[in-house]
Amino acid sequence: MKALKNVWYVAAWSGEITATPRKRFILEQPIVFYRTANGIPAALANTCPHRFAPLDYGKVVDDTIQCAYHGLRFDRTGACVFNPDGAGVVPKAARVRSYPLSERYGAVWIWMGDPARADSSKIPDYPFMEPDPNWRLVSGYLRVGANYRYMIDNLVDVAHVPVLHGDMFNCPEMAKAKTYVEKEGAAIWAKRVAVVSAPPTLFDALWRQTRGDYVGPMDNWADSRWDAPSLISQNTGVALTGKPRETGIQTKNCHWVTPETEASSHYFWTIARNFLLDEALDKELRAQSERLFVEQDQWLLEALQAKVGDQEFWSMKPMLLPGDVGTVEVRRTVDRMLAAEQAEAEKISADAAPAGTPVAVTG
Repeated sequence: MKALKNVWYVAAWSGEITATPRKRFILEQPIVFYRTANGIPAALANTCPHRFAPLDYGKVVDDTIQCAYHGLRFDRTGACVFNPDGAGVVPKAARVRSYPLSERYGAVWIWMGDPARADSSKIPDYPFMEPDPNWRLVSGYLRVGANYRYMIDNLVDVAHVPVLHGDMFNCPEMAKAKTYVEKEGAAIWAKRVAVVSAPPTLFDALWRQTRGDYVGPMDNWADSRWDAPSLISQNTGVALTGKPRETGIQTKNCHWVTPETEASSHYFWTIARNFLLDEALDKELRAQSERLFVEQDQWLLEALQAKVGDQEFWSMKPMLLPGDVGTVEVRRTVDRMLAAEQAEAEKISADAAPAGTPVAVTG
């Protein structure tokens, strides 16, 4: 699959991983997740090496996962530690691949590449995902039938918002605003600001609901940050023109996309807000956000995926608009990273092969 491997992906929300085995495909690899008695998450290849039964059909026994077919048990390192058959000898080949995990920001992160390179300090910082009495979080999950790179395009792109989401985010000044690209370390920002404007419909309603009527125009901002491999965060909000952003109402959002297959993705989302910090709005935002994405984004992304299939993006010679500057910068960066990782994998394979041995490497 054409996706980076030596990076961290979100595998699940923490609450999804329990003592009951859960399967999930990530980068086209079948993986089973479970938790040990002391709460440590584990991830193993979801195939027993004996007769290839899926391990998620089994159960967790003494911090191991027991295959439902012949009862072999595998610990969280992937080693077979129990064989109920005959004398109980465990064959040396009785092992499955295990994947490094890290738990942070209410999510379980997985490393699909070289385990020796798994460093949890490489997970980007999301300070607004930490507990804070001034902010409240609402999160969710959707499976989307589109390639993860089209998901990235959609989430970095501000230009589509007034069109596709005009009923809630209509702001003519934002539609006319220029997109600015900024780099912050390895991260890429795509930013738009509409100054001296009427606020989008949703923010107008939220302001009146939380603060009452207002006099004068507002500044409206929409900033998207990309971190490798497919992690998007956003700052959006409004403030009275000329006033600091902190005086307005804001949302800070996470959109973490994990490739499932070449034509499908896992989508983990969070909205953090600094207004109306009550449970009633949590429920409303969760339902509204998923409805918004399903009814306005998901159908289009899945139609796009069905239309382009497995064609390479640049080979289709896309027409570009000024607002594409952010998505283009991200696409080209991912292209370079994929090429570098592929070249490194080919070199490692060539160095490891005996002299004269043909080496074939696939993405």
